[in-house]
Amino acid sequence: MAPRIALLGGRPSVLRSAAELGCEVVMLAKPGMYDPEAAGRWCAEVVHVDLGDPAEVLAAGRALHARLPVERFFSPAELGLVPAARLNEEFALGGNSLHTVTLLKDKSAMRRHLAGIGLSPVRFRVVHGAGELADFLTEVGGPGIVKPLDYGGSRDVHKVEGPHQADEIWTRVEAAGRERMLAEEFLTGHEVSVEGFSADGRHTVVAVTDKLLGTGFVEVGHSVPARVTDRTRDRIAELTSMLLDAVGLVEGPSHTEIMITPDGLRIIESHNRAGGDNIPELVRLACGVDLVRAAVAVPLGLEPWKGEAPVPQRGAAIRFLAAEPGVVIGVDLPAEDLEGVTLGVKAVPGTVIRPVTWSADRVCGDVIAVGRDAEEAVARAEAAAARIRIRIRTSPSS
Repeated sequence: MAPRIALLGGRPSVLRSAAELGCEVVMLAKPGMYDPEAAGRWCAEVVHVDLGDPAEVLAAGRALHARLPVERFFSPAELGLVPAARLNEEFALGGNSLHTVTLLKDKSAMRRHLAGIGLSPVRFRVVHGAGELADFLTEVGGPGIVKPLDYGGSRDVHKVEGPHQADEIWTRVEAAGRERMLAEEFLTGHEVSVEGFSADGRHTVVAVTDKLLGTGFVEVGHSVPARVTDRTRDRIAELTSMLLDAVGLVEGPSHTEIMITPDGLRIIESHNRAGGDNIPELVRLACGVDLVRAAVAVPLGLEPWKGEAPVPQRGAAIRFLAAEPGVVIGVDLPAEDLEGVTLGVKAVPGTVIRPVTWSADRVCGDVIAVGRDAEEAVARAEAAAARIRIRIRTSPSS
């Protein structure tokens, strides 16, 4: 009998993988926030609910389980991670504990936990106003970063050069409707993300990913494998495993961000989900591991997890397309196929391009490329992106 699962949100790739595994998929999602064609093809049912309202999600999940008992609640989406864990715990369905998921979701709680065990020391403080932010920066004696305690996608993340800028930054914080933020010392170095998978409490670092930042802290590209030394990769894998043990993660994918600083490795944050930005696809292309499929298959016992770090067979890279703010009036694509390149252009006439302030503002699409190694994949992706012209109307007269 096909296992019935509930997905709290889900991209088409997630829905397809679950359906291909033979699962009966019920998705909980907000209208307009999912692909209706994909849902119609791979879901037995869609329950409309706002994932941003935890109480509504919990009520919908309880009603679903009473009507159609599910084997597990899964959330590939950031907003659904805590409700999924709460529902799994409430109905004794297994998975990561609510304590673990909440610890990863609340960035300040994780900072306190890491500080308490002396792992990856980073100076931090929860601040409630410009004065507290200025005091923290004075103590740090250098720049800092402020970010929401429980959000992703680089939304409302600001660098603060020093106490003199606290008032200006806090004005932006208040404009976003926030009353408290996590302030941290600003880390410099080379930032990577770690794509992990855990089974029965044992952790495998599947890939280490390089990231490229654009405006603010919004990523404009990633590549696999990261161009780091073997020794550094081993240290990254060791630190990641220590972190996941420390928070009590026992199963499923994880996405951990680490800064390689002059003073050593420092954890930025971690999540009990696969990375966004099509990183799982890069991992699949470069390493042959399908993290999206494994996220459902392994916890349900449908497929085994080997627990061995794969050796990358080639490189893979993504570059996000961008254009000046305005309205798209046309898109010019390369006339011929490009070797090793897949175009994921989303911009069409009428698409509104806004300044990029967080990940959701990247509406133009992307380019994914493979190569003999990460360097060739990056070169191919960037060359392809440069050949795509997105024509914009910036004003009624232009």
